[in-house]
Amino acid sequence: MTRNRAALTLAKLLVSTGLLVLLYRKTPLDKLLVLLADIDWRYLLPIVLLLFANTVLSAWKWKLLLRCDQVEIPLSTLTATYLIGSFYNLFLPSNIGGDSYRIYDIARKSRQTMRSAASVFADRFSGFLALVILGLASSVLVALRLQRWAFFLGPLVIFLALVLLLVILHYQTPVRRFLAVTRLDRFATLTRLTDKFFLSWQKYGADRGLLLRVMLISFAFQLSVICVVYLLALSLHARVPFFYFAAFVPLITLMEALPVSIYGIGIRDAGYVFFFGQAGLSNLQTRSLALLFLGLTVCYSLVGGLLHLWRIFGVPATTRTNREADKP
Repeated sequence: MTRNRAALTLAKLLVSTGLLVLLYRKTPLDKLLVLLADIDWRYLLPIVLLLFANTVLSAWKWKLLLRCDQVEIPLSTLTATYLIGSFYNLFLPSNIGGDSYRIYDIARKSRQTMRSAASVFADRFSGFLALVILGLASSVLVALRLQRWAFFLGPLVIFLALVLLLVILHYQTPVRRFLAVTRLDRFATLTRLTDKFFLSWQKYGADRGLLLRVMLISFAFQLSVICVVYLLALSLHARVPFFYFAAFVPLITLMEALPVSIYGIGIRDAGYVFFFGQAGLSNLQTRSLALLFLGLTVCYSLVGGLLHLWRIFGVPATTRTNREADKP
């Protein structure tokens, strides 16, 4: 297993390295550095505030889902766990690493593993759904402007796939039939975990007010991510219509979520170069935007690393023991 994992990591490293070489081998680094050195730093504060607001919004949505399932965790704890999860995403595949840590941390605090897993899945699913809907709506404008309907068909296919998954989870029958056909239902533990997951999922679906709040928060989150990239472009003195960002940022985010590279490096750069090249940004601007976004997200994720160290070394062992003992 360890050997397979090492081989997979090596393959992802090769993908990232190969794409970076392909994208940057003919890029004049001196001009790239001059462009990055000319950044308008006035945009940095609103960008950082938006990133922090995103984290709090995500933690709030997560809290609503957990509360619906009778799990009460303070918003401050969920915010810190979210930040630490983003730190894990630097090293582990896609968002899987961060989500795994979130499930583990909240399950450890609540002693409700499947409720924790269901809440993280619902949080992630609602975010992807809002992301695709925004991309689908904006891609219509892009397709009309560029006369290339492939920009619309891609988000449409992804949206239909998410709708299909939502139908499967709602009716449950396809999942249970799959377990029966594969004989996995023989394992009592797996069957019990499946039942607990669907019980939590049904609670979410039965609360229409919760669904409305969750989707509104998801849209606010995705719009703020788009605004972050737009402000980064403005800091590079790039001026293109906002709807290009509303259409392309969701597509690039979906691309970098694929677990085929290290932290989306290379995949993300290719997305910025291809899509924003269509919007009129120069080769230097597209590459600078990709590097700037990478640097910003890495620096912000390192805050989660510092929080993780504080959780491990900053709180006395007796205090941690007492806190665990006080939990229901």
